Amino acid sequence: MILGLSLSVFIGLALGLLGGGGSILAVPLLTYVLGVPTKAAIASSLLIVGVTSLAALVTHARNGLVVWGTGLPFGMAAMLGAYGGGTVTQFVPDSVLLLLFGAMMVSTAVAMLRGKAVSRTSDAPYDAPLSNIVLHGLGVGALAGLVGAGGGFLIVPALVLLGGMPMRKAVATSLLVISMQSFAGFVGHLGHTAFPWLLVLPMTILATLASVLAGLVAKKVRPESLRRGFAWLVMLVALFVVAHQARSAFGHASLYAIVFEQRWPWWIGGLAVAAVALGLLFVENKQLGVSAGCGELGRLPHSPEARSSWRPRFLGGIVLGGMVAALLGGHAPTLAMGSLDQLVHGTAPKLALLFGAGLLIGGGARLAGGCTSGHSIIGTALGARASWLATGLFMVAGFATTRLVLFLHGGV
Repeated sequence: MILGLSLSVFIGLALGLLGGGGSILAVPLLTYVLGVPTKAAIASSLLIVGVTSLAALVTHARNGLVVWGTGLPFGMAAMLGAYGGGTVTQFVPDSVLLLLFGAMMVSTAVAMLRGKAVSRTSDAPYDAPLSNIVLHGLGVGALAGLVGAGGGFLIVPALVLLGGMPMRKAVATSLLVISMQSFAGFVGHLGHTAFPWLLVLPMTILATLASVLAGLVAKKVRPESLRRGFAWLVMLVALFVVAHQARSAFGHASLYAIVFEQRWPWWIGGLAVAAVALGLLFVENKQLGVSAGCGELGRLPHSPEARSSWRPRFLGGIVLGGMVAALLGGHAPTLAMGSLDQLVHGTAPKLALLFGAGLLIGGGARLAGGCTSGHSIIGTALGARASWLATGLFMVAGFATTRLVLFLHGGV
């Protein structure tokens, strides 16, 4: 309870600073942290976000940033869509709703990471046809009412791209639309959803106070850094939501086990690695290599070239891919380390050993001009003699180490 109330502060901060993102956090918080049923969590998030957006709107309106002429018709159309979406939820299974919500989170995170299109800052005249405003409002509202999300991060780009509205005014106007559609979606849930009022009311109060505070300090925060950090947070939460619901929505338990739980044959992994390596090489003219990416990762704070490189993002994709595979396979992250658990006892010694091994691997890879992926996959494919020699030594050392570990473990 205390954890949930504390985390509700982030709902208000997201709305006050970004003009959206409240429901993206509210639904998983209510569902997975506080144990609220799916439909009740979606409905409750609409109420929390509606009140919080209304409070944040006041600060922006006092600064003259709300474009009422565009926001009101957009909001009224969104209210109709949200009421319809909220009414339809009673006929949609919980797992489907949460999968739709997860997909909405992924698209939101991608839009935030790529969001260079919504960068207009001038105060030149802007306008949009009323028909376009109404159609977009209906679509955004229906999605928000159905899954309890999709408001601000769809409204802000729509306002900027439809009528060329400056970014700060689009953020402020989106709060007007969010508050209108959230209340309409909440009404659509009434009559077929039970609300945990004792939980929702204090969360709403805390989120509202945080949104007001965020509105006061919004000018002092770098929006680009905030947007990117929040996008990665949304992506991680989305992966958890989708993985948690994938089994129930898959339909065939045996097929799910074959695809996600059982170990695939080695040759499938080999073909997949080859496809990625050759695709990068011949389509993008990029050479696959992990150690080079790790080196650029270490230079990120002071190297503009490293920050613009594709390799650190590729490393992030490897980590996210491993997390997705583990979650879909039903394996929560642990400190289990296989045979190392039998040879070394205690978490601290194991971590120290792995840290030392990592230093040796990283230093050796840099001295050798590449790691196993660089030499064994790319180097051998290009016919480099040094890579063939390095790969042979990798294999010999691997066989010898395996035999040594087996001997120490079981006397084999």
